[in-house]
Amino acid sequence: MYRILEQRKLKNNIENKFNNKGFFICNKKNNKYNSISFGNPFNFHYFVEQLKDNTIFFDSGMYEGNSRNYSHFRANKNFWNKLITETI
Repeated sequence: MYRILEQRKLKNNIENKFNNKGFFICNKKNNKYNSISFGNPFNFHYFVEQLKDNTIFFDSGMYEGNSRNYSHFRANKNFWNKLITETI
């Protein structure tokens, strides 16, 4: 039962964050923001497929010298760049 609740929670978080209006990335050049890139929405199913392919991975943030406990999912820049549809 716990796994089902956790899956629902993760699904809701992914859907709320990425499957409404898409996403944006603020781009820097010479340490100054100079453009914004936009990408289309994606859903939980797409997210899970990227996890299976190791394109998105879980980062526990647990390393020596880090006193903060946190966890999040990461993907390299190429993943996000593939999804960008417009830059202004």
